[in-house]
Amino acid sequence: MILSAPPTDRVNSSPDCQHGQDGDDAVGGQPVRILVYSDNAEARGQVIDTLGDTIGADQRPVQWTEAATHEMAMILCQEDTYDLVVMDNEATRLGGVGLTRQMRDELDWAPTVLLLLARQQDAWLAAWSGADAALLQPVDPFELAETVVGLVGLEQV
Repeated sequence: MILSAPPTDRVNSSPDCQHGQDGDDAVGGQPVRILVYSDNAEARGQVIDTLGDTIGADQRPVQWTEAATHEMAMILCQEDTYDLVVMDNEATRLGGVGLTRQMRDELDWAPTVLLLLARQQDAWLAAWSGADAALLQPVDPFELAETVVGLVGLEQV
């Protein structure tokens, strides 16, 4: 279930997962569904706030889903599909690299994954995990937007 709320008011009673704003089909077509995984609420919020409510040249609405634990991210991906999964490699217990590899091995579908890395030295791990792309943190907002638009197959602005 997705709660309609402005991005700054994202609230959910579950400590594991928060849902963001639902996209409006009337503006720009079908929403782009993006799952953001990080145990750090600020990191999740930064990705969502940087990209905003619409992406691409056609201003496609974005439907955000947040997961604060790797268990919740796996459950969400087992129950539904997403156009993109953005993962924080610095999440505790299981970072984005490990979770990407687990998803590639265990899910019936392979999500498109963007890994957010803290160290350039982890780029080889991102490749090993099967991630489709990786960016270094702190992420440049323009590079993030360009990468996401390319990964979900939309036309650049």
